[in-house]
Amino acid sequence: MALRLSGGVAPRWYTPKDVDEHDSNPPAFLLQPLTQVQTMEILSDGSFTDEGNFVPSHAGRMKMLAWGIKGWRNIEDENGIPADFEPGKQRDLPWNLQLELATEILTSSMLGEDERKNSQSQSSSPESPGNSIAKTANGAGIATQTTPHHTQNG
Repeated sequence: MALRLSGGVAPRWYTPKDVDEHDSNPPAFLLQPLTQVQTMEILSDGSFTDEGNFVPSHAGRMKMLAWGIKGWRNIEDENGIPADFEPGKQRDLPWNLQLELATEILTSSMLGEDERKNSQSQSSSPESPGNSIAKTANGAGIATQTTPHHTQNG
């Protein structure tokens, strides 16, 4: 059987896990899976737990956010004014949302095309569990722990 090269994967909209399922206009992020080279860079700058779960470094998470967030909708600034997406603005998101988005970017980057299609509706569903271990294509996990997204004021 021939080795198949990895093709580009289209970005997709992702709704954070703690968004109210009845919200008719929820915030969402346009997330692009990492390229193979980007994934290797992230994996080279993290560590694995004894259980085989990958834990990216802070610098790795920041790279994932910079490379993986391509847009957003229904995000407001500190004054309640709609905030247009600009590269670099992801640094102003609540820290725990940054962790969730980085985990989602890496998880989707490590899934095969068929796995990605099957998990698409599950990963953006508000009913998804808050604590999970996302299995990667090679069997190792990505350690995740999501928490509610609080701003500095609350």
